[in-house]
Amino acid sequence: MKTRGLTGIEVLIALAILGAGAWFVKPSLFPGASKRAANSTQATAQLEQATNAQGASAAASVAKIGEANAAAPASPARDFIAREIPVALARLPTPDAIALIEAEKRRAAVMEGRLDEARRLYEASAKQAEKLQRERDEALAARRSADLALEQAAAAEHARTVQAIVAAGIALLAASAWLYARFYSISPATLGKVAADIRGGANPIAALDTHLAPWLHAKVRREAQLATHPET
Repeated sequence: MKTRGLTGIEVLIALAILGAGAWFVKPSLFPGASKRAANSTQATAQLEQATNAQGASAAASVAKIGEANAAAPASPARDFIAREIPVALARLPTPDAIALIEAEKRRAAVMEGRLDEARRLYEASAKQAEKLQRERDEALAARRSADLALEQAAAAEHARTVQAIVAAGIALLAASAWLYARFYSISPATLGKVAADIRGGANPIAALDTHLAPWLHAKVRREAQLATHPET
């Protein structure tokens, strides 16, 4: 039994359907979405860690300011600082243990008059604060970069969805046109068979009925009746 190859319109339909399917499946075939999600999670964790480290270091300094204030002579300023310290600590993370030790060293050096040591300690503290700020800036930049990547991916995904819908629409139209032509048109091969039967002496109507698809018979008869001019 002979098998016929795909026609041009069938190839077009197949390509359109495969193309539309590829656009839908593509995001799950590649690790881009998973990688972006992992990068976003990591960036968030780094930003939280850097922000908490900076806040915990500041909280340690605030706590030691409160201790030093308790030893100061009574005054409105002392009363204000005593009242304000808990407010500040309530808005900050838990003081870092190491930062508390460093802050205590600075407090003791200043209050005991060891000025050179105090200067050295504050210089080291300034470098540490600069390091914490730099780490937070880098973490914030990474967080923004991850957000931008997610936004760009979302825009690309939207574009792929629109393209897939268009491709699916084209495939549907092409399939509909092919099906209509397949079931309701007369091919040159069919006309050739009808012509050969007529040349061989067959009745033209019988030749048409023989080679036309059964579902076309009623339509052909109806069109024939419409095309017949009434006798005058």
